[in-house]
Amino acid sequence: MTPPPADAHPTLPWSGVAPDVLALFDAIEWRAQGSLDLSVQGPVRHAIAGILGTGEVGLSSTSTDPRVGPAVAFAEQFVIDVAGMTDELRAAMTAAMGGDAFSFVQVVFVCDVFSRARIALGRLFDTPYVMSASPVEADVDLWTLLEQLMQTVALLSALDPLTTELIRLRGARVHNCRLCRSRRSVRALDAAGDAGTTLFDEIDDYEHAHFDERQKVALRLTDALVTQPNSIDSALAASVHEYFSVAEIVEIVLDVVRNAANKIAVAFGGDAPVVTEGVEFYDIDASGEVVANVDIAAVRAATAR
Repeated sequence: MTPPPADAHPTLPWSGVAPDVLALFDAIEWRAQGSLDLSVQGPVRHAIAGILGTGEVGLSSTSTDPRVGPAVAFAEQFVIDVAGMTDELRAAMTAAMGGDAFSFVQVVFVCDVFSRARIALGRLFDTPYVMSASPVEADVDLWTLLEQLMQTVALLSALDPLTTELIRLRGARVHNCRLCRSRRSVRALDAAGDAGTTLFDEIDDYEHAHFDERQKVALRLTDALVTQPNSIDSALAASVHEYFSVAEIVEIVLDVVRNAANKIAVAFGGDAPVVTEGVEFYDIDASGEVVANVDIAAVRAATAR
């Protein structure tokens, strides 16, 4: 697919927020489209578009490629409920895709989660997200770009650490990422103070828990993003704008994208936690990398900046 000219889209309401991150976001979508054979990509993207209601047209649902059946079945489960991924679906996909299995799941992740972000931003700002042309060097692969995105999003700081952590934990619960559920942000714990002992354990029933309305709105938006982004209606959008700035809204959406990378680990069954009881502490270092340890002092020392 040929990218449009760089000036082919109107100025978007969020264009001035993290422009480098959003340019990378677009570049990843373009690279993903060239990272999977069209004979498999077409039916997979068609299935995902149908589930999320993206309105994407021109995608073929039929193919004679024998990999399509297992690939589409895996992708559908990935999008609808990755926590329900079975060994049978996983084995069938890996057998069909062979050495391309990891690349395939990366593409599914982009088609799924990036579509969710585009839908969400479009509904929150009542403006369709039109991708810009974001050229990528030919030797930069998709996983490298995804790692760059995760690091740069981790360094965004418009949103407070406590809300950021609540969003992360809510996504971890929905996707049932055991590793993510076992970790706690040092900065969020500091912000929560004594309340942090119980606050994070109330995430499953946040509507009836001790969260303030701003936190509940953030969690409602998170739920919409990780389930069905087209459920974001005018009432939710108005609530989001009441409690959050444009920069914070964009960061929430990008945080959900970053956090949802746990779907890749869950899909492969590689989300085992480091600890068997208690929690592992983590923070982000100056480069955007996650530093985790059961010793909170060690995390503080490694991420001081």
